[in-house]
Amino acid sequence: MFSLIIPVFNEEGAVDDIIRRSDNVLHGDYEIIVIDDGSTDATPGILKRMDIPSMRVIRHYKNEGNGSAIMTGLREATGEWIGTIDADDTYRPEDLPRLLLKVQAENADMIVGVREGLRHGRFTHRLAREMVRKLAEVVSGSKIPDINSGLRIARRELVMHYIDLYPKRFSLHVVLMTCACRNGATILYEPVGYGPRIGVSKLSPGLRGVWNFLKFLSLILWTFVRRIRK
Repeated sequence: MFSLIIPVFNEEGAVDDIIRRSDNVLHGDYEIIVIDDGSTDATPGILKRMDIPSMRVIRHYKNEGNGSAIMTGLREATGEWIGTIDADDTYRPEDLPRLLLKVQAENADMIVGVREGLRHGRFTHRLAREMVRKLAEVVSGSKIPDINSGLRIARRELVMHYIDLYPKRFSLHVVLMTCACRNGATILYEPVGYGPRIGVSKLSPGLRGVWNFLKFLSLILWTFVRRIRK
């Protein structure tokens, strides 16, 4: 069984498209778990009108954060393989079957979609991402081409192993990557398509982008300290 978790917060412009495309490309035994993390736009109504047998919708009645949304999905998921994809149409669901086939064929613990599109964009954004990635490599002792890609597939037991460390309001993927790499998990990296998001970014604009960059750095260091103490 494959469980695809899609965290959603105010993605009225893209959520219908990303779910339908995911459902169209997945085959066999799978489920799509959509977590509406307290959306205040038209997202709840869109999800309510969608009739897709493989989809379950779980709603947070207030916004709890991306990490919390994914953790809710993890607790509801029944698959031995867990996938995540963002709901803003930046990632291509069409890459999912290829990633799932490869991680299973090579008996790996996780496969991460490496975003080709990150090579473009504003210099300050590229520099900040590179600093976060380099710090994660130093802390984990492993090469990490993409530290916080939202498109990945992992064994359920690997993702659940670190659930007590995941932040509710920020990047679950940064903690998962840092811990899994440091503990010697077998991780594959595969290029995937990546384009401009639909709607407004929740991370990058103005001073919020600077603040989130600092949180990324502190989250990696915090994870390292917690794992050393345990």
